[in-house]
Amino acid sequence: MLHNNVKFYIYIFICILAGCASPLNTDTVSFLVPSSHENHKNIEGLHVAVVPVDTKEKSDETFGTDLKAAGILPIHLIVQNDGTKEFEINHEQIFGVANDVYTVAYTLNKAANHVRSSSIGTTAVAGAITGMVAGAAIGAGIGAGVGSTSDDTSQGAASGAIIGGTVGTASGVGAGLSDSFTAQFKRELANLAFEDRVIYPGDIQQGFIYLKWNPYNKIRVKVFDITENKIHDLMFDISLLR
Repeated sequence: MLHNNVKFYIYIFICILAGCASPLNTDTVSFLVPSSHENHKNIEGLHVAVVPVDTKEKSDETFGTDLKAAGILPIHLIVQNDGTKEFEINHEQIFGVANDVYTVAYTLNKAANHVRSSSIGTTAVAGAITGMVAGAAIGAGIGAGVGSTSDDTSQGAASGAIIGGTVGTASGVGAGLSDSFTAQFKRELANLAFEDRVIYPGDIQQGFIYLKWNPYNKIRVKVFDITENKIHDLMFDISLLR
């Protein structure tokens, strides 16, 4: 049967590990259909709306953190095809516009790197390193607890320290740890990204474009009518709340 001290150390260790999760954690998305938004546009049955995620509350709800801290403005693109034609939207042809200056959206790699280099990423990595360092100390405590049950506290503490220290050293290589968080951030952003899409009749589709945070007043979206082989250049008026 485990000594009470051992149980205590195990409990603390589990709590620390749980606290090391990335602060960027995407969730399911709820939204209104495009026609519910004031700036929506209609192209022969294809309804399109763009909605900036421009408040901390909105960002926290969807991404688990405020992406403005990473200099990223997520734009929610929502489309509904009530017509009979097929349309294509290329995410590389979506731009933020401020004072007639066009800004290209971030790639997922670039957006993830910005999150990693921001306070969001440094906090996540620092928390993980803290947990790993604490693992060595807690390992020693567990070892001490085990040792005390067999009247060999010093040996137990030494063994626990070796175990905890080994885990921390193996997992806490700075560059590798940083890379793993960058990859995790990219996966989270990709979960909700609006990349190249074909919108078939009857479809409702949505996703996010990640722009550099600027005081945009317009969002430009190019829509290709596959059925008629025509291009539609749409310009949406927006107003950011901060």
